[in-house]
Amino acid sequence: MRAAIVLAAGQSRRFGAANKLLTIYRGKPLVHWAIESALAAPVGRVIVVISRDDRLIHAALGRFRSDRLGVAVALHSGRTRRASLLRGLQALRDAERESFVFLGDLPHIPAGITGRLAAHTKPNALAIRAGHRGGPGHPVLIQDTQTVRNRLDAGEAPFMAEEVHMIEGGPGVIADIDRPGDRRAIPRRRC
Repeated sequence: MRAAIVLAAGQSRRFGAANKLLTIYRGKPLVHWAIESALAAPVGRVIVVISRDDRLIHAALGRFRSDRLGVAVALHSGRTRRASLLRGLQALRDAERESFVFLGDLPHIPAGITGRLAAHTKPNALAIRAGHRGGPGHPVLIQDTQTVRNRLDAGEAPFMAEEVHMIEGGPGVIADIDRPGDRRAIPRRRC
């Protein structure tokens, strides 16, 4: 079985005082875009990793009336993306051996990219990653969640470069919002 993890536990340091995932982008909170993409992916469940003290994000998830959506609380909120990924992987069920990973601040995931990632499975790749012009992007399809979890538990990197197969996904897979000005710049990009 396959699941999806949305990483939404970051501290948004570059964004300023506001919680960037709750800022309104094109009519809805930024994090909703990633969750909608994850729910549209070929998965059974979607797990949103939030920080321990982020009741506002948890409340924003109430808009989604889906029994497929769950929440995992990151114990060491926002320290690293790896810590959030590990928490998401820990929330998987034993049968969920593959997982997409989405970033909560990436609003322009192209429709159909998860299907393309799933179709490009490679037996010798630990992950299939969307990218643009050779640069890494998201989502990422982890083909062996247990191996990645074991590595993260041991303090290691989740994958080696040679274990990742990248496919072209267009500019939307790298168009994240890190600073307040990014909200204005992204609509001008073709995603």
